[in-house]
Amino acid sequence: MSPFALVLCALAQLPDGGPSWAQLAVQQTRGDEWVQQLLDDGRHVRFGTDTQGPVHVWVPKRYRPATADTVVYLHGFYTSVDQALLEHRLTEQFADSARNALFVVPETRSWRSDKLWWEDLEALLVQVEKKAKVERPKGGVTVVGHSGAYRNVVPWLQHPALTRVVLVDGLYGNEDELLAWVDGATERGRQLVLVGVETQQRQDWLTKKRGVTVVDGLPPLFVPLTLAQRSASILAFVGERFDHMSLVTSGRLLPWLLSGLR
Repeated sequence: MSPFALVLCALAQLPDGGPSWAQLAVQQTRGDEWVQQLLDDGRHVRFGTDTQGPVHVWVPKRYRPATADTVVYLHGFYTSVDQALLEHRLTEQFADSARNALFVVPETRSWRSDKLWWEDLEALLVQVEKKAKVERPKGGVTVVGHSGAYRNVVPWLQHPALTRVVLVDGLYGNEDELLAWVDGATERGRQLVLVGVETQQRQDWLTKKRGVTVVDGLPPLFVPLTLAQRSASILAFVGERFDHMSLVTSGRLLPWLLSGLR
């Protein structure tokens, strides 16, 4: 294991009876922390903040800000951002998507009692540009949230650059806000993408209410999305070939979605 990975593993340990995974990460992180990995397929930066925990940034080797967009990934419960990055191999999944994007992974809630450390999406993006020393993309913002991350998505719906929300088994509530955001699109289109397993019943209710076209089961992951699917304002998949965690840990679904939803 690399020294970089050893540092992340040490930070990710949760003592019995202690704070939540994310709370512990925030408590142990300082604003002067900064580490970088230069890899064959891109650049990985982890920087710290004094009150909002660590933030990871992945910059692909062929990153071109003039034509790129931003992808913000939010982990689910029972983990921290450092744990998710290592155990879910997120930088590998980002690289496998072959997408020209700036990938950002901040700390978010790991349990119901956790606060939202990044309620302001713009504040996060400003910190990324400054501390990761990277030019901000000219395109829109896609937010991908797994499981309980849906709560961190809601206050970000007001950001003018947000064009796509992807909830990976994360439709546990706030449907009215999400639908209002989709319906409020003006100059640029907005898209809500849902992948349901444990949230399938709630997803079915929403899609029937709105008459949404549902992809009954994920297509083979080497099959590209159709033009109609890529342009739909609401796109829903039944993720029956995965369980709740393997949706984001298998290394198959996220690269396929990120590659297809451009």
